[in-house]
Amino acid sequence: MTVGLSAAAPVSHVVAGVRFVGGSFGTGFQIGSRGYHDFARTYVAPAETRERLVVHGREVIVAEARDGQSSLATLIGTYHELMTVYAGPAPRRDRVLALFGSLRIEDHAGGMTVVPRAATLLDPANEHFVVVVKEHGSLSIPAPRHAAALIPKHAGARTKHGEVWKSAYGGDSGRSFVLGCPAGVAEVHLADTAAKTERQRLDWLDEIDVAWDRR
Repeated sequence: MTVGLSAAAPVSHVVAGVRFVGGSFGTGFQIGSRGYHDFARTYVAPAETRERLVVHGREVIVAEARDGQSSLATLIGTYHELMTVYAGPAPRRDRVLALFGSLRIEDHAGGMTVVPRAATLLDPANEHFVVVVKEHGSLSIPAPRHAAALIPKHAGARTKHGEVWKSAYGGDSGRSFVLGCPAGVAEVHLADTAAKTERQRLDWLDEIDVAWDRR
């Protein structure tokens, strides 16, 4: 997937998500850059490390929230981290080993690829990306199979690379939009800070291009 953005708007965070399902089984993962686990357990849900394992030659860290309501298990790659979230206390060691052992993981400087091993009979149910652009806003980008449901039936306002509509879920603020491009769709949420004017954010929105590789 390629996201075209104005060069004057620096990206601060990129997070990818995927959910695998098979029979009655389903679990979701998030992929972030190195440090993602520490950020989540420090600022999102304060948690303490409960265990450290090795899967596929990589460390997996299991952390449990201090209130016991959730826990994290994260595989630490060379460039990226693969995280899943559990409800409740930290799971047993064998559950974590079985979960990460069911995946084929390749980590490169340009991104991490995660697919179920053939014997698991698991399939990806959905994928999405979140791209945060400092002082401008964020993009939530669903996989092509889910994108069509976001596009209204009426024509939108033209942008440099597609069309844009005010989101039906944007509330009264009017700060959320659906952006449709020839090869991708994104939900765009404008930031609410004093660093940029509304005109600057709308100009940034006009420059966005989203394209999934359909090969």
